[in-house]
Amino acid sequence: MFPDMLQAVLVDTAFEPLFLLDAQHRVVSANRAARALFPGADAIGKPIDALFDSPELLDLLACLHTDQGCPEGQFAADQNVYRARCNNLTADGEGYIALALQDITQLMRLNRARREMVANISHELRTPISAIRLLRDTLIYQKLGRKRRKTILRKIGKEVDALQRIIDGMHDLAMIESGQAIMRLIETPLAPLIHEALDHLDEEIERRKLEVTVDIAPKLYVLVDPGQIGRVLTNLIHNAVKFTPKGGRVHVHAEPAPAERYGEAVRVVICDSGPGIPPEDRLRVFERFYQRDPARSEGRGSGLGLSIAKHIVEAHNGEIWVEDSPLGGACLCFTLPDASPALNPNGHEDGEG
Repeated sequence: MFPDMLQAVLVDTAFEPLFLLDAQHRVVSANRAARALFPGADAIGKPIDALFDSPELLDLLACLHTDQGCPEGQFAADQNVYRARCNNLTADGEGYIALALQDITQLMRLNRARREMVANISHELRTPISAIRLLRDTLIYQKLGRKRRKTILRKIGKEVDALQRIIDGMHDLAMIESGQAIMRLIETPLAPLIHEALDHLDEEIERRKLEVTVDIAPKLYVLVDPGQIGRVLTNLIHNAVKFTPKGGRVHVHAEPAPAERYGEAVRVVICDSGPGIPPEDRLRVFERFYQRDPARSEGRGSGLGLSIAKHIVEAHNGEIWVEDSPLGGACLCFTLPDASPALNPNGHEDGEG
């Protein structure tokens, strides 16, 4: 009795879905994890191909009727990818098939993201390295005047700085992701942080002849690390500037967020009149090294700015996302903890007359 009960408990507490099929591939039994794949529906008695629309799974089950032993494989169904293992069983003279599944959808996505990240890192490093190599060859193999040599050395310095930014960005992102970056939270007025970020981009804004407007609700304070949130604002505004065509518009807006959705938070919105971000890319833009079409913007970046911004915002218990812009482009939005002074019913801060 005890071995049978122990076996039943182990099967039903397993993390992975387990099915028992009859000779016609109908489900005879399923553990809790398997039943959870079909909420609101009873899998018992149904053919397995009615639950998983996958020819690969049927091919795998068909292998059991050959001499290939216990087959393993993977199949896709309903946008998920499963690893499967099956085996023949006999009980009371009847033949059955044991089928065990492992959902590897997230693992496949992580592997794809890793491959893309390696490819993107290679691409980002190749550009400055190729430029440095060409400039080096020019210095070695051509007779140059002093002025021309200084110009080339200055260009080499710019490419070295680009490499350093990539390395620093990767290091900073790793520190933030691991929780090793210390966030010193201070009640900070938001307006100076926004204007300071805009000041850093003055030359670029002027060069591109952009119209930049700022609309900040009065007396907005946030509980943040000022240096880190300054970096977020600079990264997001720079992204808007980079993707806005010459003569376009950038608008920065900040106000208390709707309490029913975000709790006590401030919402910052940075909108541009650029090409926008397609819905299918709105999550991916926050991946490290992910680049939208570089032909639609001037200059190049490290591909780390939005990823760093996302992790800093989340370290402040905020959210970050993309919306359509009323200016025709994209809006990058994020929330921060609200630390604004409370107002009394007369509209004054508490403690004021």
